[in-house]
Parts: sequence; C-alpha cells; structure tokens
Amino acid sequence: MKPAEGRKKSRAELLGFAFAGFTNTIGETNTMDINIRSHLDPACEAYAEQLEPNPEYRVLRALPQPFAAMPSDGAPPEGRCIALLDVETTSLDAASGSIIEIAIKLLWTDGEGNLLAHFPIFCWLEDPGHALDPAIAKLTGLSDRQLAGKVIDDEAVGRLLDRADLIVAHNSRFDLQWILQRWPDLWEKPWACSYNEIQWQALCFEGRSQPFLLQQHGWFSRAHRAPDDVWALFWLLMQSRRDPENDDGDGVGPVCGAERTHLQRLLSASDRETVRVEAVGAPFSKKDALRARGYSWDAHPLRKLWSCELPTEAVEAEQLWFQREGLPPPRLVPITARERHR
Repeated sequence: MKPAEGRKKSRAELLGFAFAGFTNTIGETNTMDINIRSHLDPACEAYAEQLEPNPEYRVLRALPQPFAAMPSDGAPPEGRCIALLDVETTSLDAASGSIIEIAIKLLWTDGEGNLLAHFPIFCWLEDPGHALDPAIAKLTGLSDRQLAGKVIDDEAVGRLLDRADLIVAHNSRFDLQWILQRWPDLWEKPWACSYNEIQWQALCFEGRSQPFLLQQHGWFSRAHRAPDDVWALFWLLMQSRRDPENDDGDGVGPVCGAERTHLQRLLSASDRETVRVEAVGAPFSKKDALRARGYSWDAHPLRKLWSCELPTEAVEAEQLWFQREGLPPPRLVPITARERHR
C-alpha cells in the first residue's frame, strides 16, 4: 500500500506496517505527560487534593483515555522496542481454547530504560465459532454479538511482535503459551513478566494483581478488556518508587534507594541471567524442606519436579545445602528472558 502523493505517511506505514489491520488503533493524543490529570473534573480534583493528605482517606483517580507519544514525524526512535501484550481467551487451556481478543502496545526506551516514545494500542477481536461461556463473557465484558464474524489479523500481530526486542505481560506464562501456539515463529522472542519479576512486596505493595497494584498507586481502570489491561499495565509500569536500600536484586531492605520506574525495574530483572536449580530425584519426604527453601513444584510435562530460580552467585551455596540435606546433586539450567517463563 503506497500513500497518495503529498499525503503524510501514517505511523503504521513508517513502522513498515502498511495493511488494513493496523488502522485498528485506540487513542491518538500525542503527549509524553504520563501523570496527566486534565481528564478529571477540576472541581472534584480540588476536593481530591484536599483529601489526599488525610490518612483516613485514600484517593483513586480514573486512568485517562489511552494516548500515544511519538516523534513529530511519526517514526519510531532509536532504542529498545518493547511490546506490552494481553489476550482474552475462551478458557485457561491453550490446547483446547482460543483467543477472542488481543491487544498490543509498542514502546521504546533508551539504554537506561527511560521512555522515549509509545505507540497507540492495536487490538483485534475474533469469533471463536461457538457461544461464549457465561463466566468468560462476564469476566471479559465481551458478547457473542461483539465477536460475530471478527477475525484477528495474524500477519499484523506477527509483525508487531516480531518488531519488539522484548514482550511484556502481567502473567507471561499464561499469555506466552497462547502466542506461541498461534505464532510459532516467535519462539525465540524474550519475555518479561511484571507479575513475577518485580519485587512488589519488597517495595511495600500488597498482592500482585494488576488492578490492586494500580489502586495502590492511586489509579483505577474501569474495564477488563485486553486493550484496557494493556493501557493499565503501561500506566502501572510508568509509576516510580525508590529501590530497596542496597538492592542487589533480592528485594531485601527498606525502601530508600534510587528512584526508578517499574519499567526500569522490570527491564533490569529481565536482563539478568539466572540459574534454575532443579531438584532431580528428590524423594517425596523432602518436599516440605524444599518448599520452605523457596522451591515450587514445576508441573511442566517435561520436568515435573521441584525447582527455583537463583542468581548465579547463589548457586554454590545452594549446592552445599543439597549436600547437607542428603539430596541428589541438583540439575543447573542457565536461564535468560527466552526461557524464564516457559
């Protein structure tokens, strides 16, 4: 598709996406102000500001409508490209279910993880070919009528995700299985998980669910559709807090270190090489000791054993612990962002 003479190319065309699927975007306001409040009623906002200092109240603000922030020519900047992703599905099982909605937002960061630009949200619906389970319809807010005749543009989704250097979801282990089943060419893509790879508890947050984390930062989202969740994830990752003191990645210490966005924190955790320690041949009688040590049962069909992920510098001490406990030597598997959530 070639733009008409004299017409400025769209952002999608400048990215190299020149087909119909990429006209389906949400939000076009171009601004880099992440904590805007201009969408809120000024009179109500004045009351909210009066309440905020009072410890007897907690103020929550609605997220603004999704917006983009790209350079004036629309072309993506030089930097690391990250895809925020969410899928809505007919079930929890990728082998038997199907994707009914997918949303993707591309953003770019510099070498320090600072935000340079962010693209609009792309989203598609798809008819599963059967009536939705009432529980899924209630959870997602989607209806059979909304999905009727809709089809996800597989080529467009594949090209968007292939453009990304890293794919991020709030529960990557869930989303990844659906993506790789439908787009197997993306097998080598690295993934990061904002649910598991940010030490929320060490940062003094309760729980790890995305809506609750967002509320603890003073914001709320009104819906549970894929594009809403992607926008909420973007907003959450743009919030900043101070790192735990002397933070070396283990999440220990009071919150009084350098201030970073959660995106910077996530990128740092994702880039770190770790080792999966697998308790191969561990007897059943050792399950309580392994659980107390921080191991969890890995139900992956090719593993089915107790395992935990450790920084490389902690592996030697862990091997000594196995010896003291009378356990067989563990299997050590190097882990990067390409393997971590599989």
